Amino acid sequence: MNPYHRSTSPYPFRLGILLLLATLPFVLAFDGGRHRPDMPVNPRTIPEYDSVAGVVMYWNPGSSSYAEIVTAVVNGIQPRATVFMQTNSVAHQQSMINAFDSYGVPLDNIVFIDVAGYRIWIRDHGPFSIYDNDSLAFVGFNDLATNHGDQDLPERLANYWGLNYYDFNHIIFDGGNYLVDSHNRLFATNRLYTNNPNVPQETIDQILLDYMGIDHITTFLALSNDYWGHLDMQVKLLNDTTFIISTVDEWHDDYMILQDNYAILQSVQHPEGKSYQIQQIPKAQNWKTYINSLIVNDAVLVPIYNDPADVHALQVYQDLLPEKVIIGIDCNAMIGWEGAIHCITNQLPPFIAVEDGEDNGDDNGDDNGDDNGDDNGDDNGDDNGDDNGDDNGDDNGDGDETNIQEPDNGLLSGSFRVYPNPASDIALVDFTLTRQDNYLLEVIDISGQLHQRVNIPAWYLGDYSVPVDVRALDPGVYMVRLSAPGASWTLRLVVR
Repeated sequence: MNPYHRSTSPYPFRLGILLLLATLPFVLAFDGGRHRPDMPVNPRTIPEYDSVAGVVMYWNPGSSSYAEIVTAVVNGIQPRATVFMQTNSVAHQQSMINAFDSYGVPLDNIVFIDVAGYRIWIRDHGPFSIYDNDSLAFVGFNDLATNHGDQDLPERLANYWGLNYYDFNHIIFDGGNYLVDSHNRLFATNRLYTNNPNVPQETIDQILLDYMGIDHITTFLALSNDYWGHLDMQVKLLNDTTFIISTVDEWHDDYMILQDNYAILQSVQHPEGKSYQIQQIPKAQNWKTYINSLIVNDAVLVPIYNDPADVHALQVYQDLLPEKVIIGIDCNAMIGWEGAIHCITNQLPPFIAVEDGEDNGDDNGDDNGDDNGDDNGDDNGDDNGDDNGDDNGDDNGDGDETNIQEPDNGLLSGSFRVYPNPASDIALVDFTLTRQDNYLLEVIDISGQLHQRVNIPAWYLGDYSVPVDVRALDPGVYMVRLSAPGASWTLRLVVR
């Protein structure tokens, strides 16, 4: 069986979590420390067409045909949002870097996070994002696939970023069957209920209301050949007033199902009395969907299939979203696994990650302080001592000014480091941002010549790990400079 196929088997390339040369993680015991048994405050759902801070993905390089899809997706995302790649080990991270390099994908806005992955279908098992009292929080459900190591991923990601987490692992609800608008209304197939025969419908509705703010639910029929029953294979909401839906030829088993679902869409009433625009898009070869797309700020990544129907599908997107860049990505190598671009990605809205040792509620204070103190002290002391003397001396003095509140210049003190150093291949530059701003990471030689520049839009606040390719640089001493309006920090990098 293809290892990427959505089966109930665990992902075969299961690697243990090793110490990563990647971002310094928020060192947290996965004992429910971030789990919040109480209810969120004023929960609000987040449409996919809202602002995107980042996209989480998991990938274990191996299949060249699938690598072309992943690298194209990452290449489409990273100029517009941060790509958070789940990372299992040093070797796993290096294999991803090598693949990006071989396909010409810049590493500008890719962050490797120390959160292990096992299964590529992160849309289904990944977190549902909500705003909880205006702060990002995650809700987790059980997904229809079983026996895989990512069923607790929403909680692990919440722990990693210090976010509130609400768990409903007794309810089956896949992210591919989740479509919301800006008015707290949910669209899903009836598999939302039929996948949970022992749970009353009103119980599910109440959970969605109390924990996600969903106050209205519209259900559609699942496609006849879709075991998973996911709406993202047939219907998509492009903005607050625009739907697209798949069509097939009249002889196809799904023809009447899609016609009935089209009628359901036509019956939906906009809460503000506006009119919906609904556009049908024929499937390629009557089964390859164009609906499983990803919206990332000013762009839409659309699955295509080297099929004559591609042109029409891309044009429909462009006509409906003239202000966006429409990017077609050939998904022939994976569509037979019952998914495409939307299924392997999970968007995150702008958020602030809790800093090391910061209390995120009464239950987290003691857990994080002791865990992070020794880890970060030893890691950063030797690296930053000589390099950051002039910049950070006053901030990290003898300790007699610990009660003085330093101004927030955007960089967490002690978090800026580069390693390995000396480097001959790929160096990683780690830092933790505490203020949303426009940052630049530059590599400069001793004569002042600029060799590399990375724009960092800082859509989220927290840990970053930016790869710097030094293979084209002559041996010698270089300066790595991180700067923001009104502030800059410099490290020395030796290339050999």
